[in-house]
Amino acid sequence: MKNIQYWGLCLFIAIGLASCENEEDDYLVDNYKDVGGYAKITDRSLSRFDTNEDLNIDFITAEGVTAESVEIIQDGEVIGTATVSGESASFNSSILGDFMFPDDDGVDEEEGEYDIRIRTTYSNGNFSEDPFTVSVSKVLSLGNAGDEYSNPTETTIDSLSSVELAYEINTFSAPIDDVTLMFKKNEDGTYTGSGADLSAEGGYIELSDTDYEDLDLMVNDTLYYQITVTSGSMTDVVESMVAITPKAFTTSNNVTLTDDPLLNQLNLSTGEISAEGNEEGEIRFLEPTGFEVINDAGISFVEVDDDFFGDADVLTARAAFEEGDPMTSVSNLENGDTFVYKTTREVEDEDENVETFNFYGVFRIGNVTSVDGEVVSYEIEYAEGY
Repeated sequence: MKNIQYWGLCLFIAIGLASCENEEDDYLVDNYKDVGGYAKITDRSLSRFDTNEDLNIDFITAEGVTAESVEIIQDGEVIGTATVSGESASFNSSILGDFMFPDDDGVDEEEGEYDIRIRTTYSNGNFSEDPFTVSVSKVLSLGNAGDEYSNPTETTIDSLSSVELAYEINTFSAPIDDVTLMFKKNEDGTYTGSGADLSAEGGYIELSDTDYEDLDLMVNDTLYYQITVTSGSMTDVVESMVAITPKAFTTSNNVTLTDDPLLNQLNLSTGEISAEGNEEGEIRFLEPTGFEVINDAGISFVEVDDDFFGDADVLTARAAFEEGDPMTSVSNLENGDTFVYKTTREVEDEDENVETFNFYGVFRIGNVTSVDGEVVSYEIEYAEGY
C-alpha cells in the first residue's frame, strides 16, 4: 500500500509540473523519484534591503518520509543551515553575501543573482541537492509597471506643473523608514528639499504639490530629481530629469499674398489663399503695402524685432504678444517685418471632443515684389500653435 501511495504522489507531482518550463522544477520531479523528497524555496525575489530576512523552504516528501536537516550550499561550499519545522524550514538571507555583484570589470552592481543548492537529509537516509536562484533587485524604480507608465523626460514650461512622477518601492519584508524627494536646477545645481510628502508604498507625485517653483525654471533648463528611500542604515537612490523644451508650433506655411482679387485673402489656419469675398479668409492684402483682418476673424497682431522669428515658439510668441499693442491692420510692410499674433480656434481630439484654445503665431514678411513702383505681392512665412 505504501508503494502505491508513493508512486501515486510522484505521478501527481509529475503531472502538476509537466507543463512548467523551469529546469529547476524538472530536476525536482526527477530527483523526487530517486530519494523520496525534495525541497523548494518559496522566497526567491529579494531587494537590496532584505539582507537580514528569513526565507522559507517547503518540503515535498513521500508518505512516511520527513526532512531532518538542511544545508545551504553556494559555490560548492556550505554557507549555512536552515531550521527545520515539520514540512518547512527557513534560513536567514544574511548568509548569501553582501548583496553586491561585481561585473566583468570588477565594478559592484546593485542587482544580481545568487545560485544556491539546498541539501536536505531525509528520514529514509537519502538526501537531495536542489538548485535555486535567488534574485536581488533595487528597492526603488521609476514609473509604474502596473500602469505601464513611464515618467516624462521632457515637457514645456506651461505643462510642468501637471507633470506626474511615479515611483515604485519593492522589498521582500524589510521595512521602509523614510522616502524623500529632492530637486535641483540643471546638472551643476545643488539638490534641495522638494516639500513633498511621499508614501512608503510608492505612487505618483504631482509637481504642483511640490516646491519646484522655487527653482525659477525657464525654457531650456532641466529639472533633476532624486528619490531616496531608507531602511535603518541602508539607502537606495534613483535619479532622473525632466528637460524643459520650447513649445513647438503645430502648423507652419509659406504663402504669397497679392493685390489680385483672386489671390488676396489668406486663412492662417489652413494656409489657403482665396479670392476676395471668401468667408473663410482671415486677412487680406491691404493696398498699398499691408494686410488687414477680415470676416471678424478675431486675430490681432503685435510687431516684434526682425530677429524674433528664428527662435520663436508658442510661449515666446504669447509673451511677446502680451507685452505689445495689438492691431488688426498693418501698412507699409518691408522685407523682414515680423509680427506675433493671437487668435482662438476649436480643436477636436481623437474622441471627437471639441475644445477652444488660444493660438499664438509668428508671422514674417518675405520678398516684396513691386511693378512700376507699386507693390503687387509679398511672401509670408508663418507658424502657429496652442
